[in-house]
Amino acid sequence: MSNTAFAQEVPHLNFWSRFSLSQPISEKWRAETEFQHRRQNDFAQQTKVVFDENLLSSIRSWLHYQHKDDLSFSISPFAYYWHNNIIVEDEDKQNPQVKEIRYSIAADLKHEVVKKLWLIDRTCIEYRDFQNTNNKLIRMRNRLGLRYEITAKWNFTFYDEVFFNLKGAKPVNFFDHERLAFLLNYKPNKNLRIETGYMFITRLPRGTDEFLHENNFLLHLYYTLPCNEYSKHPKTQHHS
Repeated sequence: MSNTAFAQEVPHLNFWSRFSLSQPISEKWRAETEFQHRRQNDFAQQTKVVFDENLLSSIRSWLHYQHKDDLSFSISPFAYYWHNNIIVEDEDKQNPQVKEIRYSIAADLKHEVVKKLWLIDRTCIEYRDFQNTNNKLIRMRNRLGLRYEITAKWNFTFYDEVFFNLKGAKPVNFFDHERLAFLLNYKPNKNLRIETGYMFITRLPRGTDEFLHENNFLLHLYYTLPCNEYSKHPKTQHHS
């Protein structure tokens, strides 16, 4: 049976988790370290368990600068990723991990459209250096969305983020992937934020002209170390 036929029965199912630790440095500067782990179902065996196989692990550092209330800049001077193959066939489970070093710069904008409803936009450029291969990519990603503040503790976010390979990929792979996300955020206190939701991804793997479609379930925890003097600025959200 073809993969297309399989996909009509059980789709690609993933679970993304992240823990982020943030430290205010001054009124405008903030450092952040994040840890990610992602799991996937065994698509080749048509299981529905999102924790079957490894998909990705990473550690990444960020430095954020709050230029204005509605504009911030970020730089990631170092990130290290361990990639496992997206499982389409049984043979994919035997492939070795691909290791990546990544450097990123980003700008975040927000604008209040009406009371409690914000337009959000984020543009990021990434340099991706894959250690197991000689492959190096420059990728651009842009996220455009809306955030609605339900209460002081709850907000809902929807966004569409598109990724393009600017250098290092064949022209057919200029489009990398697209993410449509629906996220619910809860802040039980000023230091902790919990984010959960669903993300649908349309991906064009390199070396193929067939799109993959993924269903992702997310759970992210963000913790800001106590620092009363510098805690007034809203925290920039990141998704890798």
